[in-house]
Amino acid sequence: MSAIRAVVAEEVSKTLGRQVELLERIAQYLGIPTDARAAVVPAAKRATPTSTRRRQEPSSAPVPKKRGRPRKEASETPVESADEASASPFKVGQTVSYKQGRGTFPSVVKSIDTEVGTVTLERQSDGKQVERPFAKVESA
Repeated sequence: MSAIRAVVAEEVSKTLGRQVELLERIAQYLGIPTDARAAVVPAAKRATPTSTRRRQEPSSAPVPKKRGRPRKEASETPVESADEASASPFKVGQTVSYKQGRGTFPSVVKSIDTEVGTVTLERQSDGKQVERPFAKVESA
């Protein structure tokens, strides 16, 4: 068995020549043994490149990059007075019309959300309740 291994190793070195030297250098760099006995060791028992890498200290670990748009800081948002926040261009029960797609629909104001800037409306034609922004609603 060892004679066969020696003959195979000799033929491989003749055929591959320079490539074998480069492969041995790469294996040495990665910490993989290159002697004749290592050739028959199952792959599961060989040293893996990840096990031979240097361990990084926890303090030098890179900080993961944040993705997406940064959040606004509380100081960046405009501060509104209580009078402005409660002010709304519409009143509950007021008859208005709103734009939806290509049409305009008559409706009645059911509730107002000044924080978000939307109005809940009840369509007069079928009674369906919809929520629309102030910009899409007009006084009738």
